[in-house]
Amino acid sequence: MKPVRLAILWHMHQPLYREPATGAYVLPWVRLHATRAYADMAWILERHPTVRVTVNFTPVLLDQLEDYVAGEAADTLLEISARDPADLTPRERKRLLHSFFMIDWDRSVRPVPRYLELLEKRGRDLARVDLDEVAPTFTVSELRDLQVLFNLAWMGFGALADDPELRTLVSRGRDFGADDVAYLLGAQHRVMAGVLPRWQALADRGQVELSTTPHYHPILPLVCDSDAAARALPGVALPPRFAWPGDAHRQVADALALHRRRFGRAAAGMWPAEGSVSPEALEVLAAEGVAWAASDEGVLLRSLAPGSPRALSLYRPWRVAAGDREIAMLFRDRPISDLVGFTYARLPAAAAAADLVERVASAGEAWRGEGGKGPATVGVFLDGENPWERYVNSGHDFLEALHRALESDSRIETVTMSEAVAGAAEPRIAAIHSGSWIEASYRIWIGHREDRLAWTALGTARAAVEAARAAGAPPERVERALTHLRAAEGSDWYWWYGEDFSTENAAEFDALFRGHVLRACELLDLAPPPEALQPIKPTGRGALEAKALREPTALIRPVIDGREPDFFEWQGAGLHRPGRGRGAMFGGAPTFQALHWGFDETRLYLRLDPDPEGPRADRLRVTLLGPLGPVRIDFDLVPDGVSRPGRREGGEVGRGVQGKIVELELPIEPLGIRPGDELVMSVEALSGGDGMERIPGSGYLPLSVPGADFERVHWRV
Repeated sequence: MKPVRLAILWHMHQPLYREPATGAYVLPWVRLHATRAYADMAWILERHPTVRVTVNFTPVLLDQLEDYVAGEAADTLLEISARDPADLTPRERKRLLHSFFMIDWDRSVRPVPRYLELLEKRGRDLARVDLDEVAPTFTVSELRDLQVLFNLAWMGFGALADDPELRTLVSRGRDFGADDVAYLLGAQHRVMAGVLPRWQALADRGQVELSTTPHYHPILPLVCDSDAAARALPGVALPPRFAWPGDAHRQVADALALHRRRFGRAAAGMWPAEGSVSPEALEVLAAEGVAWAASDEGVLLRSLAPGSPRALSLYRPWRVAAGDREIAMLFRDRPISDLVGFTYARLPAAAAAADLVERVASAGEAWRGEGGKGPATVGVFLDGENPWERYVNSGHDFLEALHRALESDSRIETVTMSEAVAGAAEPRIAAIHSGSWIEASYRIWIGHREDRLAWTALGTARAAVEAARAAGAPPERVERALTHLRAAEGSDWYWWYGEDFSTENAAEFDALFRGHVLRACELLDLAPPPEALQPIKPTGRGALEAKALREPTALIRPVIDGREPDFFEWQGAGLHRPGRGRGAMFGGAPTFQALHWGFDETRLYLRLDPDPEGPRADRLRVTLLGPLGPVRIDFDLVPDGVSRPGRREGGEVGRGVQGKIVELELPIEPLGIRPGDELVMSVEALSGGDGMERIPGSGYLPLSVPGADFERVHWRV
């Protein structure tokens, strides 16, 4: 027996993109991930038959994939892809130019000269692009090339390896014809149609174990009782209580039934959405017959006595109390899982794969060093689709190196989740911690004002539908309304609310969530919740989406030296913490973990605290938008504690110093700013000519320049 058992779980998920009233597909991500990650991950396993893994498909993803395969998905971007560009309406031309660059630019646009040329012609920053002016300048040939290049860029390495015609399109790179568009979209459909049969075949030969998730990917503990969020976050502001355990049971039961229908067998177990668990949620899983569940090491360690040894606790399965039953659980190694999701894409593939294997082997050594008997069981669970967008060659080189290494390593045996938890025995966990894989809490989905508005809207509608049922509303209409509300329970809507993550599709996510709530009310002639009648997420050009954690409350006079400040230097300053996610995934350390700002009578001061694990920038750009228009000041970042002037068009202004922290000083008057002015600000971290990070991630931070009565207004005893 090998000393380490490695249980890999790949989680495949997309939310419901069908518009609630019309059924049209608002976003194309199920289709595009199917031709890349869903097919690619099966393709790589087919070539490494001794590597065994568990794969988790969410039912809401498979619902939509079946629509596409059956030709029933009315996908607007697919229709635009298939149309002759000469026949596109002005609105469709704008939509094409808006949406057909939605892919990682570094990996998929910059390496393709024609694609980069089209991006430069459109403009990189959509906030500064007037598509009404730009769209008419694109020729039919350019638009057709964009149709092909976007859909071709989402073809994964498996599809390209299997189809020489697709490789021919890649090598040509431009000047495509109508026949090329037709072939590409036909190939896209063939790849989609092959996804589930390929995974079924892998399961039939015992190489892959297939698992599921509650139907619409809800944070199940919050559906059971939203007040559970306070267990990990005492004192957190919460919405009015949402407690519908019957909905939680239905989400789980439907998932199990749909899995059996699709694959002809029961789901082996469940990855709860976002690894979110609670005593109530585990009771639901066990009552519905779920054999195993999984979560994160942070949840495990908070479920055990303080000071419990990490390796001895983590690298083994557990039996966990679930009401009057028990359920087997394994918990993921967070550092190793997050390295795959957020870090290895930046490393050479062979080095990254070797590092992962050595870390898994080292986990076994740590297990034995803390007294573990028998083989260690290491769980590596993560998203199986989004990370590969940032990897070279859609992740092929890394995955190939990893699978080869796992096939040949004498220390590691790959196992399925059912095999991993088969030895779960005493001692047991009497009460699981209420948390998820992020921060061992549910803050991301309920901790922001926007989240609370969404939960309030959902709760109001849910209670109204239940009242309508009790009053004798037609059962079929009640069920249709509840289907929409179960979709609105999905985690993805709340993921994009708040300030942790940004997406150019924020308006679509907001509209989809509110659309489900409104449609449920419409079906039963109910008054809709007021929170659902207006956008919950401020979006659009010029929207001020960023908010300070703390506004300035006093004039400050810090010493600009880049050294660790004493307590009083920045007391009374404003504070903003950048969200840790840029785009779809949580993770990846930011360049700076905090931005402080404040004023004295004549100057604006900024302080940026570097993240110890984040990348390093060589330049900062401060942009101020005030009554006289934009002002941009660049500062060189050299960590030597030497003061350097800022540069703006027309000369030098202000100064900046980088030591342990970065401190900037900007005189107000030379920038055309006066006391009492209202303005907004952003700060960009740059490396060479490339942007690394923007603070805030979207929109701007509003600033109020202190007037004569500032200190009197903010006076505190």
